[in-house]
Amino acid sequence: MTKICCIVIYPHPDAVKLALGELQAAGYDLQQVSVIGKGWQGKEHPVGFYCIDDRVAFLGQQDSFWPDCWSKLAGAAFFWEPDFGSLAVAGSIVSMMIHDFEDIEISAGFSLLGTALFVIGVPRGSIQEYEEAIRAENFLLLFQGERQDVERVCDVLHSGSHQVIVHRA
Repeated sequence: MTKICCIVIYPHPDAVKLALGELQAAGYDLQQVSVIGKGWQGKEHPVGFYCIDDRVAFLGQQDSFWPDCWSKLAGAAFFWEPDFGSLAVAGSIVSMMIHDFEDIEISAGFSLLGTALFVIGVPRGSIQEYEEAIRAENFLLLFQGERQDVERVCDVLHSGSHQVIVHRA
């Protein structure tokens, strides 16, 4: 079967937490979910992450949001990207970002995030839209899976204020 993905742009970490809760309550495997964001809001506070006793913690204004995502999803990363500044990532897209960065030359102006999105089948124009959303301090929630799973996730996440966009891999 063909894998596809859906991506939702959220303006605030609380909206992402709510969406993750809705997916969990509906019985979805959160190992198929990724969350991407700037990792900071404003420039007045130090930001970073650290590990103590196999626990990943976050230093910054979103200090409860990112560790929660990292504990629920299948990967944790914090990058410094020239285009974005800090970029916090949770979920399966982390391994794609690392492996694809090592295996694929970043071209056509793609960032590390853009390269990972391109590899999973997101069209060039949409990548630019998602990169702009991150620059504007929004969050991306990405679900990748079989068509019927993605369609059901779209039904759970779609609302009057959130548009869910589906991309074929």
